[in-house]
Amino acid sequence: MASAKLVVHVAWIVLWIVVSVGCKPNEPRYHYFEQLPDEAWSQDQEIFFSTSDLDSTQLYDVDLVLRLKRDIRYQQLPLGVAFETPSRHFTTRVVNVPLSHLRLRSGGFAIYEQSLRIEEGVQYPEQGVYTYSVRQLSTDSIVKGVVEVGLTMTPRE
Repeated sequence: MASAKLVVHVAWIVLWIVVSVGCKPNEPRYHYFEQLPDEAWSQDQEIFFSTSDLDSTQLYDVDLVLRLKRDIRYQQLPLGVAFETPSRHFTTRVVNVPLSHLRLRSGGFAIYEQSLRIEEGVQYPEQGVYTYSVRQLSTDSIVKGVVEVGLTMTPRE
């Protein structure tokens, strides 16, 4: 009787471990955050994110992440995003990051985080360095209240 209870107890523990490990969301393959001096982003400051550590058979979701002070005075922030492949093919576009509903980031500081998916299900087939760059395109020369700008590249399941 005692050994049957022990087997059931061990089985529950193993099941819990398998479910806990198996249900983890994908971790980003690449993530980097650039801290901005004086929590301000000037128009002439371009931020670069480069990596060569990507699986060419995998699909990725790419998110641009802004960490902000709550008193940022913008409802949305226009950003210029450039992308360069290892063979020097360039694409550029403008994205508008909505800032009206910010999510408080846990961690003891009043920093808010806004994430925007800029690529979905993209594959990086060439060997070499891929680079994204971002710059703010607001009408103000300096946007105050931007603490960090980051980029994550997460493999799709």
